Amino acid sequence: RWPVDHFPLHLTQRSIAPALALGNAVVVKPASDTPVCGGLLLAKIFEEAGLPAGVLSVVVGAGSEIGDAFVEHPIPSLITFTGSTPVGRGIGRIASGGAHLKHVALELGGNSPFVVLADADLEQAVNAAVFGKFLHQGQICMAVNRIIVDDSLYDAFAERFVERAKGLKVGDPQSIETVIGPVINERQLQGLREKIELARREGAEPLYEGGAQGNLLAPHVYGEVTVDMDLARNEIFGPLVGLLRARDEAHALELANASEFGLSSAVFSRNLERGVNFARQIRAGMTHINDIPVNDEANAPFGGEKNSGLGRFNGDWAIDEFTRDHWISVQHSARRYPF
Repeated sequence: RWPVDHFPLHLTQRSIAPALALGNAVVVKPASDTPVCGGLLLAKIFEEAGLPAGVLSVVVGAGSEIGDAFVEHPIPSLITFTGSTPVGRGIGRIASGGAHLKHVALELGGNSPFVVLADADLEQAVNAAVFGKFLHQGQICMAVNRIIVDDSLYDAFAERFVERAKGLKVGDPQSIETVIGPVINERQLQGLREKIELARREGAEPLYEGGAQGNLLAPHVYGEVTVDMDLARNEIFGPLVGLLRARDEAHALELANASEFGLSSAVFSRNLERGVNFARQIRAGMTHINDIPVNDEANAPFGGEKNSGLGRFNGDWAIDEFTRDHWISVQHSARRYPF
């Protein structure tokens, strides 16, 4: 079981560690909701490990008050940001159009399609979709956001997916039996309530609408979602999901690519060659065949396409992000110039 602070800790560390290892000084502005696990805890660990004073600093505050100053300051040459696409766009505008041009590495919003082709293993696809959607209450940039199912499997998939969703225990995150704990704050809960109301107004078919108590929101599953509905167009970041019916494989690919986002994705097929061919046509930074879109490996490039970001984290790709190219030449004997 991952602790509730796993993601802020990991997302901060994946930038801090390679940046420091490659000789950079770092200033971290953690998210206002997670200042301890998103920055202060790591700073304390590095301090106790002997990192010299001043090499790593943490500044806590609202992004609306101090975020722009980070990007505008003349000293930083790279700004790396993990968060929403609107904020990432603002960072990009300042970094490219301000007084001091800067490199950026942006990991932004996602809208992960989970595609079930006609020859998929239905049980495995359902199991993966449930885990990939409701892990961490769906509050992961890579979480399943849209489930696209071939028409031949749609009804059977929907029935089994709803059955599994109904059985997930909602409650205290400290209990080992709990699968779905509270969403992070009241503002996020209110946003999810608004998405539920909008799904109803737009005509999505309610397949299962669990209850809500405090910041606990049970799964909500909607069927016959179309590409123009909010559930298909925008990141959800909560235990809500929509099922889209695909006429065939070509239509499934069209639906998967019908998004301004392109972070992670998944496709299920018993035929691996078919799965790989489908994956190569998805416009995303990452695609996983017969697995969930929530994957992150230290040796694999993590990042998105389109409005899901710029640059890549992990492995050699992190080295490229946190270093600069500098051509230095040495002339060992006097050159004869033509004039």
